[in-house]
Amino acid sequence: MKQTLCWFLVFVVLFSAASLIRQKIEKNRPWENPYSDVTQDLWSYANIEALNRAGVLPNWESLNPTENETRGNLVLYLYNMDQAIFPEKKKKKDKKQEEQDSPVFSDVSPEDEYYDAVLWAKEKGLVSGIGEGKFGPGELLTREQVCTILARFAALKNLALPKIKEPDQFVDSLYIQNYARSSVTACQISGLVNGYENGYFYPEDNMTRQECITVLCRLMKVAQEKTHKGTETVNLSSGAYDSLYENYVDIPFTVLVPESAAVDVSFFDRAVFIGDSVSLTLESYCKANGALGNAKFLCAGSMSATNILSGMILPEYPKGSGQKPAIEESVAACGANVVYVMLGMDNIAYGVDRATGDMVTVLTNITQRNPKAQIIIQSVTPMADSSTSYSDKLNNDTINAYNQRMQELCEEHRWYYLNVAEVFRDENGCLKKDYCSDYGKMGMHFTYAGAEIWVNYLKTHVPEALLGR
Repeated sequence: MKQTLCWFLVFVVLFSAASLIRQKIEKNRPWENPYSDVTQDLWSYANIEALNRAGVLPNWESLNPTENETRGNLVLYLYNMDQAIFPEKKKKKDKKQEEQDSPVFSDVSPEDEYYDAVLWAKEKGLVSGIGEGKFGPGELLTREQVCTILARFAALKNLALPKIKEPDQFVDSLYIQNYARSSVTACQISGLVNGYENGYFYPEDNMTRQECITVLCRLMKVAQEKTHKGTETVNLSSGAYDSLYENYVDIPFTVLVPESAAVDVSFFDRAVFIGDSVSLTLESYCKANGALGNAKFLCAGSMSATNILSGMILPEYPKGSGQKPAIEESVAACGANVVYVMLGMDNIAYGVDRATGDMVTVLTNITQRNPKAQIIIQSVTPMADSSTSYSDKLNNDTINAYNQRMQELCEEHRWYYLNVAEVFRDENGCLKKDYCSDYGKMGMHFTYAGAEIWVNYLKTHVPEALLGR
């Protein structure tokens, strides 16, 4: 009997040693990257590798890491993590029994890759449908939604998330929806998510695939590591941190952009300028000398918010293609997340209410298609005192009225307002002659000297909240 026991113990030791050796070999084995669009210069490369090695990320042909993440994919990742990282025995059902026991969404079929994951996530209370019997697998995820789902998953698996920092208010904490507040705080103090350098969290921004993967990788590491005795952990109970928000104060949104130190032109690499013929001079000037880095321009003569909506006048994009997509599609295609807009000169004559109303519609279309886009409205510049376009419907008084109304709308919609017109007015409120290229004619377009002043104004009037983003 003793001999049998000894041999059994020897077998156990040898088997354990062999298992450890296999794990070490597997860990040191070069990763066979299945994704055609994932290269080592991608900032999330190590996280993608870790999750794929663990069986969390499927072996798709391409990953599309910079695209926004979807509900269907996130529950698939969590389902895979549940199977791979938490090896407790799970009683399996046959497919027919599972379909009978679980609710089936009309937009999720058994052929879908994420079918089992969706049923599992619904059963475990991680997610619910979007209404009308639908799950919305292709719906994009916001940062606050991801935090909510991850906190629920951590609670489901009884994960002890170490508390690595104290809870702190983001500038926009009070704009986090009530249902997500405690989850966002739990993810914040555990280090699963962070705010931006400018102090914002941007709860309603979509999360890209590589951002989502990075957060999941942090969660997986917590699941794989042993929590040391005495470590303070995060409270994952529903509403555990809601009371903190009662003491948070509403930090005002500064609409009118103040003067500041000049920024590096690289800031404008992620910017696009939308404008009419007035902005065409700015585009030409910047293309000639790189004054605003790699900024993009979507400008066209006589373009207004009104004829953008009608499709009558739209900028060509890409340049030279002959294509003129909807303005929101062009913004998306150029990849900009800071959108400067100066429109109004060509439809103010229709009335301030109509002109500003159409502008709001255009901007709403842009932000709905580009949720991360930050809007900066540039005030319409004045007309010269010699302008032949001067009338009772289009003049500096109506321009000023339009600008005033647009600034009020910026307050309502939390858009930035840049009063660029202030540096171009003479003592009578007209466009300075030295900056006007068509003085004695239309009296509203710029010289390169005026464009240089414009560039300097843009560089010294950048919203502080956008600098660290």
